[in-house]
Amino acid sequence: MGLFLSNLHIQRTSSVSLDDLKSFLAEDMTSKGYTQLDAPDDAEVRVAIYAPKNSSWITVASDCFNFNDNNDTVAAAEPISKRFCTSVIAMACMDSDYAFMHLINTTQKIDGWINSGSPYEGMKLPRRTSVTPWKIVVSNFDEFKQKIKENSPFAEDVLFSTAEFIGMDKEQCGLEADRTEDFVSDSSKLTLLYFSLLEGTKKELPKLRIDCYDGMQCRTDVNSVVFVNNKGGRSKGVAIKFLGDYIENDEVIIYDVTFESDYGSDKRKCVPITLEKRLDENGNYILWWEDRSFQIPPAVNPNLPYSRRDRLEFEKQFGVRFFVKGNSEKFRDVEVHIIPLENPQDGYVYWTVKKRPQW
Repeated sequence: MGLFLSNLHIQRTSSVSLDDLKSFLAEDMTSKGYTQLDAPDDAEVRVAIYAPKNSSWITVASDCFNFNDNNDTVAAAEPISKRFCTSVIAMACMDSDYAFMHLINTTQKIDGWINSGSPYEGMKLPRRTSVTPWKIVVSNFDEFKQKIKENSPFAEDVLFSTAEFIGMDKEQCGLEADRTEDFVSDSSKLTLLYFSLLEGTKKELPKLRIDCYDGMQCRTDVNSVVFVNNKGGRSKGVAIKFLGDYIENDEVIIYDVTFESDYGSDKRKCVPITLEKRLDENGNYILWWEDRSFQIPPAVNPNLPYSRRDRLEFEKQFGVRFFVKGNSEKFRDVEVHIIPLENPQDGYVYWTVKKRPQW
């Protein structure tokens, strides 16, 4: 997978105060409907500000930035340039295939564009290269132009190769919004601001939806998965139920069952669980497990930028992984229910290969 990023770089001048920049960014997010939080626990979006000591630029990386063309970059960079009377570079890279830098200085009426690689299929080339305006921020213009012309299999190489001529640390050119702390050399120069759009969903009941499942029936000694996302409010307590007439006489054995959460993060949790065989209220044999303390995360707000929304949907998945053995003719009868304990009747979902996901 290639490099994806959309970042802003603000040139340091006497008019650029880090505290003022933080305040400006917070006010901008608030104007867009976000609420600033003191801690990351409920945050859906964050803004990272990186100001390395020996760089002439302050980098801002945010989940909200998604630069596809010069309209996107102007909307993000121009207000900052105008507010602080300085140059701003909007930088983007798309899967290592296409990269560009847009230089804006509203005071001096500067508008420069550099691009590398080829836009992905269906995307029009936003602009032609316009190098001359870059003279105001470049130390060695001739070498700078030469670096731009060099061919490379990776579009982002132009970002890194030109950094020294702009007075920027190379690491600033590759910061991804949700992983900044993993790639900065001086974490003391990194400031993280947290924001949320969740206020409208926090008091709703949980309602689960299956997002990841196996399309084939269970197979002997091959793991099957059913993972869900919550489309309602924050909740506490979850249960896993296996249903089917194979349970009473143990015709199918469900084994090596794990409950997984924090999917997609470094702290991903895979907890082995033991299913209890019991009778339900209808007199049917079921296999049951529950965790009354598990915190079901609230729904991801659909109004978030799509790249952040998709990533959060992935990270907040939780569910069950399991293996089966026994009577293979009964494998198609395996039915898996994932149930929020605070809204068990209306909030649960179930999977069976005969009917595919149900929600």
